[in-house]
Amino acid sequence: MAKRGIARRSAAALIGLLVLAPALPLAGCSQASTGGAVTVGPGAPAVPLQPAAPPPPEDVPGIAEGTPCPGSPRAGGWVAAENARPGTRLSLPSGRAMAGRDGSRVLGYPDRWSARCGEVITVQLSGPVSSVRLVAHRIGWYRGAGARAIWTSPPVRVAPQPVPSGETMPHLVQPGWPMSVTVPIDGTWIPGFYLLVPLGAAGPVGPAIPLVVRDDDGSEPILFKASTLTWDAYGDWGGWSLYHGPAGNPPVAAANRARVVALHRPLADAGYEQMRYMDLPVVRQLEQTGLDVAYTTDEAVDEQPRQLLRHAELVSGGHSEYWTRRMYDGLLEATAAGVNLVFLGANSLWWRARLETSPNAVAPDRVAVYRSVADDPKAAHDPMAATALWGPTPLGRDPASVLGQSHAAIGVHGGLQLVDAPAWFTDGTGLSAGGVLPGAVGNEADGYNPRGRNPAGTQVLAAGVLTGTQGPAVVTTGYVSLPSGAAVFAAGTTYWACIPSGTCFDETPPAATATAIARLTRNVLTTLSTPYAGRRHPAVPLVPFTAAQLLPTLAPGAVGSYGDDTAEVEVG
Repeated sequence: MAKRGIARRSAAALIGLLVLAPALPLAGCSQASTGGAVTVGPGAPAVPLQPAAPPPPEDVPGIAEGTPCPGSPRAGGWVAAENARPGTRLSLPSGRAMAGRDGSRVLGYPDRWSARCGEVITVQLSGPVSSVRLVAHRIGWYRGAGARAIWTSPPVRVAPQPVPSGETMPHLVQPGWPMSVTVPIDGTWIPGFYLLVPLGAAGPVGPAIPLVVRDDDGSEPILFKASTLTWDAYGDWGGWSLYHGPAGNPPVAAANRARVVALHRPLADAGYEQMRYMDLPVVRQLEQTGLDVAYTTDEAVDEQPRQLLRHAELVSGGHSEYWTRRMYDGLLEATAAGVNLVFLGANSLWWRARLETSPNAVAPDRVAVYRSVADDPKAAHDPMAATALWGPTPLGRDPASVLGQSHAAIGVHGGLQLVDAPAWFTDGTGLSAGGVLPGAVGNEADGYNPRGRNPAGTQVLAAGVLTGTQGPAVVTTGYVSLPSGAAVFAAGTTYWACIPSGTCFDETPPAATATAIARLTRNVLTTLSTPYAGRRHPAVPLVPFTAAQLLPTLAPGAVGSYGDDTAEVEVG
């Protein structure tokens, strides 16, 4: 659930009845301000967040195709070596600015969100520009530049393509455009998160198209999972998303929402913002640490859930809301084997999604989320197949059983106060128990719930209280050590991902807060990059508390507010 880019949600939203406010421009960490920088630790160099536009196509170096794929695992330290290379500054206008609703922009999508070396993807394009070039940029640190251009296509002809109506339930809008250009993924495309930018003579002419390059045989300590199902859920290209239809007052738009959306369609507006503000800042910070990182997507984890076992740490960005059954089962198997989890956001593990394959497709190309047992046609014969909230019956998987906390509020503004923060967490920040991070909480929040199915090894690292018309709500940054020895970090706010980079939409936290969260994140990523981190750093079990008990102990900077549409979390 995000405050922006979709609609705000009432209490009914949390139990499967969506009553939504009008769609707003941004989802989660939203439109970036100009300027700002990421700083990790004292004296670290700053990263420009809104650099100048990339060079025109003729100045982008083309890379010869056919570079062979590596025949053996990459040597340790390859991410640090890659990021020591010169980078390319990349301008990323907001999703709304580049949405192309008036037909003035080039929109595109790949035939899948991820690929491996040796594969060829196709990209479908539509727009009024007669010819563009696609330039592929790998996202990373790159001496502060933030990206590196690695490939450019020859000129590609572009023409306007139709938009399906989507009028018939389940309001599936699946473009099916003809192929515009093929992109060979050879050895030049080292594993990573890429953006394919359509360039005209004067610069970008449409939103960047994301592509993850995987190495499913790699065993890097960290695996970053792009939350592609959440992108698709929020994306409203063609007028329908999993949250609203194209017209009507909020209840009508919500009732008219799509139940099934296409995986392969332009990532415009809110879906684009999910990618840009929830995942990209985390990728850059991961690569700045110098730790070796592998990359995957939701769909790839659904296809091969046991890939999680090859790594010590699974990292999700600011918003990983939608999980299939195979993904969730794979997550539980991984934690049982000592794999650590890092959720740098909130509202995680919330809705059960189901991948589906259309009649002429060879792989899943749709995601279904009906939001209730009664609505889902497959649930009539098998209630456990329902695409509904994970926590309540019939699914009965409270997110708190993994994270130690679950969704608490939306439309939030507030801060955090360190409660029980160990040295490994605060190292290099100058913070200790009682230290306050004003402005650290925004957009959506998770919190410790004494009624949740919390693991015995649940620790609250930092906490705040949010006030509103439904009474006080707790927001927490939590840490869990599971019986297997796996450790779980849960940031507790979707803005955790974008605060270090200064790109959050309606919050401008103090610089000290941004610097502290960047360092805290680095400490978490490093500490949990070896298996069984919970054995070395066991959680200190908390004494159960309520918001009313916590509130008098907090400094003013750790007290905030939530929107009137906040709902209580049902744990089932």
